[in-house]
Amino acid sequence: MNRTERILEKFNRRFSKEFYIGLGIWTISFFLPYILLGYDSYIRVHDTLEGELVWLHILKESGYMHSLSNEVKLSAIMDGLPRNVLPSGFTLIANLCNFFDIFYGYILGHFIFKTIGYVSFYLFIKRYMTLNYLYESGIVFVCLLLTSIQFFTPFGISIMGMPILAYGFARLYYQEDFGITALIFFVFPFCSSFVWSGIEIIALFNIYLIYLFIIKHDHITKWLAAWGSFILGTILANIQFIYGMLFLEDGFRSHRVDYYQFNDVPNIQASLTEFFSFFFSTHYHVSIFVSTLIFGIFILSYYGIKKNPWSKRIFIAIVFIVLWQAFYNYIEYFTQSIVFIKSFRFNRFGFLLPFLWFLILLISLDTIARFRLLSKTIPLILCTQFLILFLANDETQHNYKKLWGFEDTFPSYREYLALEQFNEIKKIIPNTEENKIISLGLSPTIAQYHDYATLDGLFSVYNLAYKIEFRKIIEKELEKNPLIREKFDNWGNRCYLYADELGVENVQNCQSSHDSKKIYNLEINSDQIKKLGGRYIFSACEVKNASILGLQLLKTIGSEKDFWKIYIYKL
Repeated sequence: MNRTERILEKFNRRFSKEFYIGLGIWTISFFLPYILLGYDSYIRVHDTLEGELVWLHILKESGYMHSLSNEVKLSAIMDGLPRNVLPSGFTLIANLCNFFDIFYGYILGHFIFKTIGYVSFYLFIKRYMTLNYLYESGIVFVCLLLTSIQFFTPFGISIMGMPILAYGFARLYYQEDFGITALIFFVFPFCSSFVWSGIEIIALFNIYLIYLFIIKHDHITKWLAAWGSFILGTILANIQFIYGMLFLEDGFRSHRVDYYQFNDVPNIQASLTEFFSFFFSTHYHVSIFVSTLIFGIFILSYYGIKKNPWSKRIFIAIVFIVLWQAFYNYIEYFTQSIVFIKSFRFNRFGFLLPFLWFLILLISLDTIARFRLLSKTIPLILCTQFLILFLANDETQHNYKKLWGFEDTFPSYREYLALEQFNEIKKIIPNTEENKIISLGLSPTIAQYHDYATLDGLFSVYNLAYKIEFRKIIEKELEKNPLIREKFDNWGNRCYLYADELGVENVQNCQSSHDSKKIYNLEINSDQIKKLGGRYIFSACEVKNASILGLQLLKTIGSEKDFWKIYIYKL
């Protein structure tokens, strides 16, 4: 038997025929919409096309994706945004978007991350879980359920990677070959988000190390080595961000130090509402993971058939995570004077929840499968849970609706980024650094995607001094609307040209041509826009009092048939 045959035999022993069928189903079902629709595919807008994904495009076009210099600034963004407050250029998703464009980088990254979840979940189940009654196709189906979850691709495997992280911890626990284990912990940070999971994983690691050392009195040499691998990987993957936070130039003060969430003690009723909401549907940044059915199956199997100690422990962990999330606002309230705590939120343990719920589902189904009559309900349970997750997955849902010919008002990648309209706009206004833009009623990232210099933007870190100067532009509009004022003053990641007549209900503050909105009494400080270097306004709405503000309408691009109808005003 040659080497190739031995490798194939090893794979065949580890992976079943059902596993390969599941992988084929997942691959075809994932790529089909993107292949057929191309740029007409829907990609999630919130925090993706209007934020994180376009940030990677900005870095690619600037040539500073991998720059380590703390002196580098993106001069075309706001007042000159330091490169190191933007995402790391050494993660997998950043390099995929750097090598391809952000559309194909996003798709490949999304597929890779979910495939890592699928494969590692299967390996974890087969190697470290004892399921005596659940059949192989049921196990594979649960692994496929993991791939049906919607998550934010720029955050990498922060959610999808929990099975491989659990696989690494199990290898440590059973003292298996350390080389592969160390590699898992070292590589994980390059594929995940430091902000959304890295800090919390380090915290959990530290707590467990203390438990091993003080309570169990175990040898912790390999645990410390694994911890060191994770820390080293985290530092190397996020060196730009870490270096930037430690050594940003004098005079730069993050706007996050001005976060102010609470004027009064948090409301207990609101916290309880948050508890039940998070328990049954998690958080949209984690995924819209509806757990109601799994919870019902757990209650039925645990109290109706057999009390499994592992499912109880996992359930307690879920309850604790949800309690921490729901009541964390009390910690924020009493520590809001501590800049470090309010700048880095420490309530993001929710990324563990989908994986923990799936473990409970597996244990519960294995309990049900003991009985022939009840085991016949397992396909129905799995198909129902898949349908729940499919309907909660906005990206998959909208793309398949398009393929099936249903009308859908959600914008495609092409429509949202206004690819056709900006071909025309560039003929009128060249995208030079002198022609600075501010957007009204559409996301500033659209102009940034087309390489325009912008006064506004959505960024998680920028200079507080610039926020104060920018506020002078919209001061009167903020006075009209307390909700917008609170959003800008107490948070302010969206440094936008807010308008009272557009409201704040739409978190993107965007108005498509279908909304047919007009603004009759816009009160902005045009002189302040000019002072900050602004020369043009790209507006998704007609400004009826434009002449009073000293705005000259140059041209309207697009029509009511397009997603955007863009009014170009010159100051």
